[in-house]
Amino acid sequence: MKLRKERRGLHFYDRVTGLHVLADEVPISPEDQDEGPEVISIAVTNVCDLSCAFCYAPKSRHSLSVPEIVGWCRQFDQLGTLEVAFGGGEPTLFSGLAEVCRTIWTETQLGISITTHGHHLNEELWEGLKGFVSVVRVSIDAPEPLYTSIRGLPLAGPIRNIRQIERKVPIGINTVVNGRTLGCLDELAVIVSDLGAVDWLLLPEIENGMFTLVDSEWRALDNWIASHADDFNLRTTTSAKTHLTGPFLLNDAPEDYAHISANGYLRQCSYESGGISLRDRPSMLTALRDLRQSGFHLMYPASL
Repeated sequence: MKLRKERRGLHFYDRVTGLHVLADEVPISPEDQDEGPEVISIAVTNVCDLSCAFCYAPKSRHSLSVPEIVGWCRQFDQLGTLEVAFGGGEPTLFSGLAEVCRTIWTETQLGISITTHGHHLNEELWEGLKGFVSVVRVSIDAPEPLYTSIRGLPLAGPIRNIRQIERKVPIGINTVVNGRTLGCLDELAVIVSDLGAVDWLLLPEIENGMFTLVDSEWRALDNWIASHADDFNLRTTTSAKTHLTGPFLLNDAPEDYAHISANGYLRQCSYESGGISLRDRPSMLTALRDLRQSGFHLMYPASL
C-alpha cells in the first residue's frame, strides 16, 4: 500500500484492489506534503484508428518513447503520485505499452490504468498486461446500433476481446454521456453488469471546453446515478460538481491531477494546448513548479 502525504491528511492507496483510505485526522504541514499530482494521465500516442465525433484528442502522429514514459513515472512515484492513467489517441496502438506497464509496475508503487476503445485487446496484449495493471478501462458509450454509429465498428469486437481474459485483469467501463447516449443507460447497464466491470465512469460530453448536456439532461443523469448507486460502482467527472451530486472520480483539490501530452508537454488538462515542455526541464519537480508559477492550477479535467 502506497502512502501520499496531502494537505487533507495521510492518503493510503492499494493499487491491486483500488482501495483508497484517507486518515484526515493527521495534519500535514505544507513543507511535508507530496508535490506530485494524485493522478497523472499520459497520452502515450495521438494515433487512433477511430474518428469519434466527441473526441478532443489532437489528430497527429505524435508518440512518446518508452524511456521517456518510464523516467517520468519514476519521478512521479518519488513525488507522491498514486496512479498513472495511460490513454491517447489509442494506447493499444503504442508498441511499447506492455513493456511500459511491466517496468513501471515492477520498479515503482504506481497504480496503472489504461483507457482504450478495446478493439485491439488481443490475447498477446492481455498476456503482456496481466499482473502489471490495476485496471483496463474500455470505452463503451451505448448499446447497438448506436455504438456502431458512434465508433464506426461493432460493439461485438471489444466485448469478445474482454471475454478473452476470463476476468483475470480488472475491467472498468467509460461512457461518454450526451443527448444521444443518456437514454440508453438502462440498456447499457445490462452489458456493463454482464462484463463484470469493477466500476463504471460516466463522462458528460465536452465540446469546445463546455459541457453539452442541458439542464433537463443533467437532472435526468443525476437521478439515474442516484437510482443505480447500489447496483454499480459509479463515478463521474469531478468538474461536473456544479451539475451532479456525485460520486466523483477525484477530490477537487488543485494538486489532484496533471496530464502529459503525446508531444511531451505537462498540462493542467488533457484537452488544453500549451503547457510546460518536459524535454526542456531538468526534473519533473521543476516542471510542476514552473507550471504552477505560470498561472496554471493542476485540476481534474472534464474528459479523463
